[in-house]
Amino acid sequence: MHRNVIFCLITLVIFIGAVGSAESETVITQWGGDAEIVYDTGFMERLMKHPGGGISLFNMELIENDSPGSGHSEKGVYTDTIWGENRARKILYLDDPRAESAWLIIFPHYRSGKYPLKFKVNGKESALPDWDTEKNIEWYRWSKFPAAWLKRGKNVIELYCPEAQTEEEGWKIFISRADEFVNGGGNPENVGKTSFKSTNGGESWNESPFGPLNKTRAEYSIRISLDRSAESGWLASPVIDLWKGDSEDFIIPLREIRKMRLIIEAEVPEGTKVEYFFRKGTNPQPFSDEWEPYQFVGRGPKLDFETGGADLNRRYVQFRAVLSTEDPLKSPVVRSANVTAELFERVPLHENIRVIDFENPPIKYSSVPWEWEKWDRSEFKELRERENLDEVIAGSRTQFDAQVKLLDYVTKRWRHNSPFPEFPAWDALSILDRIEYAGGGGYCLTFNNVLGGMCMAYGWQARFINVVGHEIIEVWNDEYGKWIFLDADYENNYNYAVETGEPLNLLELHDLYLDYYFPGHTLDWMTDKFEWKKIDEDRPAPVKRGSLTHHKGTRTSGFINAAFMRMVPRNNWYEKPYPRPLTHGSGTNWPWNGYVNWYDERTPPKRNYSWHTDRPRDMWPDLNKVHVDAASGFGNDRLFLRFETYTPNFSHFEVDVDDTGWKKVGERWTWLLQSGRNTFRVRAVNKLGAKGKPSRVILNHADAQLGEYIK
Repeated sequence: MHRNVIFCLITLVIFIGAVGSAESETVITQWGGDAEIVYDTGFMERLMKHPGGGISLFNMELIENDSPGSGHSEKGVYTDTIWGENRARKILYLDDPRAESAWLIIFPHYRSGKYPLKFKVNGKESALPDWDTEKNIEWYRWSKFPAAWLKRGKNVIELYCPEAQTEEEGWKIFISRADEFVNGGGNPENVGKTSFKSTNGGESWNESPFGPLNKTRAEYSIRISLDRSAESGWLASPVIDLWKGDSEDFIIPLREIRKMRLIIEAEVPEGTKVEYFFRKGTNPQPFSDEWEPYQFVGRGPKLDFETGGADLNRRYVQFRAVLSTEDPLKSPVVRSANVTAELFERVPLHENIRVIDFENPPIKYSSVPWEWEKWDRSEFKELRERENLDEVIAGSRTQFDAQVKLLDYVTKRWRHNSPFPEFPAWDALSILDRIEYAGGGGYCLTFNNVLGGMCMAYGWQARFINVVGHEIIEVWNDEYGKWIFLDADYENNYNYAVETGEPLNLLELHDLYLDYYFPGHTLDWMTDKFEWKKIDEDRPAPVKRGSLTHHKGTRTSGFINAAFMRMVPRNNWYEKPYPRPLTHGSGTNWPWNGYVNWYDERTPPKRNYSWHTDRPRDMWPDLNKVHVDAASGFGNDRLFLRFETYTPNFSHFEVDVDDTGWKKVGERWTWLLQSGRNTFRVRAVNKLGAKGKPSRVILNHADAQLGEYIK
């Protein structure tokens, strides 16, 4: 080798060594605290915040076998009336009968029941304490009874109303037909084997067959709700960036991870268990395939897990705690979780790079496995062309303006009518086809599913939501970076805040509803009148109705029926028409059990459902946003960026540097800084061309020589 080359290499090695020895520094990062931090920012299933602090198993369980086929059926009889000598019997099985309290749940059809409905549980008698079904629009009823009446194995429930002398005076109860089970997501094989009918006051019983010909296999829609711990559930952290820990700094220098320590503390009563798992990855997106599988790392009241070197060697980590119990009267409680990492830093933060402003929030992921319609469905193109939608939204300067024009279009497409016979599928084209032969597409559910389908045809995700006595949609809006409530039934409608003029989503409307109608009050679903509330004349509402064709006196749907929200967690009705609720919205009981249901401190969980959450991110996750990780290296004139997004039907990222225009890039990109002010924006684009809300950074870059920033 030439002597000059050797000399240069030796000089470079000496220089790098000097820099390394001068600048090497051990850095400690931390993340965590009380378990509520993990719950609020991470992922969970079948858990809740414990009243005494920490996170425990969810404390309500539903026992049922009827929901897939329950509701208004077009295949024949779908109710049975309890009156006089006509009685119903339901058998529900329990492996373990222990519970703090128990509740009987029934689904009467409309405002039936002139006299109190009586019931027995294993021979012990009671009655519905509040049998006035005029009280609320949602006419499911539940009644508390002593949990001691329950037993292991077969539990026999009987319903009867001997005071009713005619069928009209009796209680018409929903039944769940076997021939509707598959479409509702159930297995019809054993339907009818736990329901019995008596026509002679209980002297004899016939298994399952209902209807005029006694040939319909079905189950009574009768359920039991138990106040007790779920058998198991899990809590997972968000993705933890060991380079940053809980730091909110935008720029982090390149770092080498030496070791990491995870400490989790829990209370584990006898008969309960907590097991701990850990995984590591090279991608900040929790659903990426660049993650290694979870590995078991311990169990018990305290985990003290340490790893490092070649066993770690990953920037991103997650942990999971799996809670379980063999005693339904007890639950383990996770109290705290803390992650500490020791890192080696050779490159300091460059003092000549100063962040002036940035908007780069973490992405709020959902624990709910949402299913989104695929972008390349031919039905989208057909819908746009058939309804001339490009012309409908022509001239829109904003995405929201285009969405409101679609809202207005659907409102004028047909008038509110019955969707029977031949209740249509939930996709926009099936509903529109019905207009051609039936003269109308139906009611609120069908209006708003058409609107949602039209929004999705342009790449704007929309999903169905059921509120009190009404079916509406929310559409994701990239300009506001949030979900927005829309209602195309009767007159087009959205709700906006009086103070800001900003359109609102259902969670925002729900909180305003509670403050307006029930300040300081926790709702009781059996006694409070909460449906379709009126706005007080002497008290201005905090919201107003937005509409292209506003009509005086039209109800402000949204705000006035936001006491409760439940969702079917998908919108892929072309790809997968089923399972879905049976003729949803045709009755007012909504007995299907596949919804994800909202609850909070003032609106308790509904006993007729299994799946609940009080985490906003589960039902209102962020879409199409970008979170940027920025790392600085040895040079003081560049940053190394990595982009993270949750964008259904994701196509690519685009960046705009110093307002020079948008250009397509990959998920990793180097930002070369110019002297002075530097601005940067990045956005996600989906495969239908919808562009997400940009994240942005503004910084100043001062020119500096090497010695000025290496200390």
